[in-house]
Amino acid sequence: MKISYVHSVCVRHDAISNAIRDELSFLKQAGHDIHLFAARCEEVPAGFTQVDHISQILLHPHFQQSDLVVFHFGIYYPLLDLLPLVPAWTTRIVVFHNITPRELVAAGDRWLIDRSFAQLSNLRWADHVLCDSQTNLDVLRQRHIETPATVVPLAVHSDLKSPLSKPSFKDDLIRMAFIGRFARSKGPQDLLDAADRMLVRHDVAVLPAVQIDLVGNLAFSDPVLVDELRIQIKMLHARHGARVRVCLHGNATDKIKHNILEGADLFVLPTYHEGFCVPIVEALAAGCRVLTYANSNTPAVCADLGHLISTADIDALAQGMSVLAIECRSPAWRRDVSMAHALARENHADTYHAFAARAVEHVRQFAPPVVARRFLSTVDTIRHTLAVRHYPVELTG
Repeated sequence: MKISYVHSVCVRHDAISNAIRDELSFLKQAGHDIHLFAARCEEVPAGFTQVDHISQILLHPHFQQSDLVVFHFGIYYPLLDLLPLVPAWTTRIVVFHNITPRELVAAGDRWLIDRSFAQLSNLRWADHVLCDSQTNLDVLRQRHIETPATVVPLAVHSDLKSPLSKPSFKDDLIRMAFIGRFARSKGPQDLLDAADRMLVRHDVAVLPAVQIDLVGNLAFSDPVLVDELRIQIKMLHARHGARVRVCLHGNATDKIKHNILEGADLFVLPTYHEGFCVPIVEALAAGCRVLTYANSNTPAVCADLGHLISTADIDALAQGMSVLAIECRSPAWRRDVSMAHALARENHADTYHAFAARAVEHVRQFAPPVVARRFLSTVDTIRHTLAVRHYPVELTG
């Protein structure tokens, strides 16, 4: 097929951009002719045109001859208004990544969220919508958008593997990790507040020392919050001394992020909203126990492997961090690998190794080859269904 992709930007360290790159790769490997139209693209693929207005796409030969046009949507962008103008003979698919609720963004940015939800009505012009999660599909239906839709999860690219043991097994330093934008909706400020309460609650004999690594892309973060986090970190160090080490990693490389996850005992993400949440999948792949707020897509992406607490309940967050940190120090959790495997088969023992084995099974469904097959199959089914609808005699007679 000849396929056109339309989006605002395609940049590094951005979830929607990563999904677009994945789909372009899947489709190219399947032999399709792809062209990307976007206002900005940092990693320019073969077949890219920089555009600022829908008029620059409308008359482009590749767009006019396309069998399929794919849009991605998670926040307002003018090029999505091209959707109703796609030629009638062309299949129109939108990949929907959800929209952050307006109450979770700064007051000065709520106009953009309002405009995004208004633009969501454009999806009625699509022939089919692909949603990253059931959570995202539910948002469409709640907004009375009844366009046919299918859930296809994001692919998670990672060489992360759960190590045979965590560093804490030897040095007794419990390591906690956070990965996400430094934005209030992701909850890094809640994590640091909860860490303070946890250290106050337990003396050094119960919880000797904790290390917390915060990883986030500064380009997509709230600079005011970043300054506040730095102040919180200084206060934590001043109050608890050597018992706590907190490091804020802005624009960390994938290697640094992977090293942090593979060393971490706990992954703590007090997020207020997730359409999918790749970092949780990455953390499970690295053998991290996950503690997160129970909302949006976090229960589904964790399955039965995460520890969920009420959103914005910082006391419960501190208690959850305490319980998991103490459990990670126990001899039972750190039991010998061979014994753990035997017990995991017979008694489903709650050991690090049994947990890591279950996590590997859960994460496997998000592997790129698995998602590629599901994505390509779904696109083929959509095309065939529409063809049967338009030409029933030729295809079924």
